[in-house]
Amino acid sequence: MRENDILVLPLDLADTSSHDIATKAVLQEFGRIDILVNNGGETNYCFAVDANLDVFKVLMEVNYLGTVSLTKSVLPHMMERKQGKIVIMNSLAGIVPSPLCCGYIASKHALRGFANALRTELLDHPGITLSTICPGPVHSNIYQNYLTREAIKARWPKPQEFPKMATSRCVQLILVSMANDLEEVWIANQPALFRTYVWQYVPIRDWIISRTQWKKRIEIFRITMV
Repeated sequence: MRENDILVLPLDLADTSSHDIATKAVLQEFGRIDILVNNGGETNYCFAVDANLDVFKVLMEVNYLGTVSLTKSVLPHMMERKQGKIVIMNSLAGIVPSPLCCGYIASKHALRGFANALRTELLDHPGITLSTICPGPVHSNIYQNYLTREAIKARWPKPQEFPKMATSRCVQLILVSMANDLEEVWIANQPALFRTYVWQYVPIRDWIISRTQWKKRIEIFRITMV
């Protein structure tokens, strides 16, 4: 790879007016777009009742509408070429509920619904693939700056830790998923992966099992915030 094979553009997912401009800049530089990986987002950590409505707006604008807008900017070009690959980085939070991040989880559920519906609209475009990647707990910096009660980034004490997958292992599995054009992929260590399967296929049982864990997480949050 040479230096002129790389183009770095600043992009704000919340500023949807910039997405068409960025898309045109890439097309002018390289002539085509083979793959779009939607991998931007942020999270929150507080009770829904305490959170300002702006927190929910920011999360939906960045996590959901930003991905929708950027996908819509690139999709016409791929449809014209009759080929392309769209990857949406979602989360197991888009499948399994959890307390203290209602805004984040809502945005991830919206992403999953968008991807599933868009996939049906692309049935007449077999050359365009759409993959939804749903990682569980993974070592990352997402909680270094997260939204709390207000729509500003904060550095509160770290949320309760869960068994996390190594970043390198997660990336490896993501690349394998993308290479094989898998429609939806769940990536996590146990027991998070097992819980996702139980929630998806036996939700009543998981409500019973998970209540204890959810209550414990809330208790730890309250103690930490005192």
